[in-house]
Amino acid sequence: MSNPLSYRAGTLEHPSLPWARIAETGVQGIEMVWSDGLTAPAASTALEPHGLRVTSLSVLCPLEDDGLPERMAVQASVAADLGADYLFASAGGGGMSLAEAGDRLRRLGDAVGPHGVFLALETHPELCTNADRMEATMAAVGHPWVGVNYDTANVYYYNHGIDTVDQLRRCVSHVRGVHLKETSGAYHDHDFPVFGEGVVDFARVYEVLGQAGYGSACTMELEGPVFDRRDPDDLAAKVARCVGHLKSVGVA
Repeated sequence: MSNPLSYRAGTLEHPSLPWARIAETGVQGIEMVWSDGLTAPAASTALEPHGLRVTSLSVLCPLEDDGLPERMAVQASVAADLGADYLFASAGGGGMSLAEAGDRLRRLGDAVGPHGVFLALETHPELCTNADRMEATMAAVGHPWVGVNYDTANVYYYNHGIDTVDQLRRCVSHVRGVHLKETSGAYHDHDFPVFGEGVVDFARVYEVLGQAGYGSACTMELEGPVFDRRDPDDLAAKVARCVGHLKSVGVA
């Protein structure tokens, strides 16, 4: 499997590390957090000298906002100009029924689809808490341009007694984006460690994705107290260690 290895790096104006240092860690792509006024030329000018490109855009997704489809269409247009495959978003139902959430997500699919860009929903409550909820939500949405962003650690954070590889296998047909993240496996443990120091079997994760024909980026989402942006040297070293672990198990 030859998916681009990407890194969630903040906004164009305020990346977690200088772009040159990110490139030195061995990643090829960036998940960039949307900021108003972002343009494809500006992002390309910043990234291309370092051999990086935007593989996904992270956007807000307040489903209750009737103006969201119009805004998301603009974001999808920029993503398409950048060559990104999908918009990453966390969407909660906010108390609305699954039927209403599905209807609103279909409208978002109608907004992003003409640009050839998927909307990938994060592994978050309550729409995508686990494989069962993902299946139910995707059934309610029923749109070819709306899918799941599978997070290898969040399923442990929000659930008891699960296995991330089993969860992925059950929902992989809906996966349009991936967050690689390590975890101790404990419920509500926000201390996400360096890759290889937790329970996630990244080799088997990649095997499941490859068997399903997943072709988009796999994005390292490195968060929590271990990855402190206030110490750039330490952060860069830990990002490189995560890349190194993926290479050591044959998946990057």
